[in-house]
Amino acid sequence: MFPLTELGKRLKEAREQRNMSLDDLQEITKIQKRYLIAIEQGNYVIMPGKFYVRAFIRQYAEAVGLDPEELFEQYANEIPNAQQEELPGELSRVKSRQLSEQGEKVLNILPKILIGMLAVGVAVVLWFFFQNRTMDEQPQEQVINEETEFEQSEQVNEQQPEKQNEQQSEKQNEQQLEKEQEQPSTAMIKVVDTNGRKSTLEVTGEQLIIDIATKGDAWIEVKNGKGKAFTRKMMYANQAETFDLTNETEVLLVIGQTLNTEVKINGQTLQYPVNPSDHVRQDITIVYKKQ
Repeated sequence: MFPLTELGKRLKEAREQRNMSLDDLQEITKIQKRYLIAIEQGNYVIMPGKFYVRAFIRQYAEAVGLDPEELFEQYANEIPNAQQEELPGELSRVKSRQLSEQGEKVLNILPKILIGMLAVGVAVVLWFFFQNRTMDEQPQEQVINEETEFEQSEQVNEQQPEKQNEQQSEKQNEQQLEKEQEQPSTAMIKVVDTNGRKSTLEVTGEQLIIDIATKGDAWIEVKNGKGKAFTRKMMYANQAETFDLTNETEVLLVIGQTLNTEVKINGQTLQYPVNPSDHVRQDITIVYKKQ
């Protein structure tokens, strides 16, 4: 039994403040419960490697609303440094075995590829031979017919410009109408209050559509004023979610890593009320007034 480290105590206190059990944390982070216990106890020996220690601590911290970079700096003497760690030998052996198997597959299919290329080459030669022969045997009458068809085509084309102009004008009108119909409704976004990492916005519009996209790891929560959660999870790089909250009057957004997260309200990119460099995590309350 390992005594709790200072880092472990802080993480455990943050978890208990959110009324989260280790089972809840395991479900959110997808980290095995025994590793979560080891992090709280500072027992990093059972971890797969130093890299995983830092990665697991980062996910634990973000899930309980703490800034992992701040923890890494404050408790640097407790957390192993993963920069010099070498890849496990087992990984290297697996990779070599995979490359060997791929090489055998290539050698097995190589004869089939060569036979296929040879067949294609023969087919091309035969096609050129018969094509040239057909052109040499083409009767003079066919040439005369082609010239006649060309003259008739020119006469028809002379009658087409006026009709083409009418069709082009109708098409432009239809495209303009579709563009006007597809234009999204705008929303008025007003900052009502800010206090530390918390802020309140007032949004006015015909709808309330919130798009969240991440370019890195970030803990995201979206819930209404009554506490109903629409999402509560970790999002990773190049993930996106869309929420139609038109029927809500109040919405709370918890963005665990604002530097990695872009939020759009009715298509408009949200400028965070508080500078993300000052507060990486922000709790944003949206008061929605439907027009």
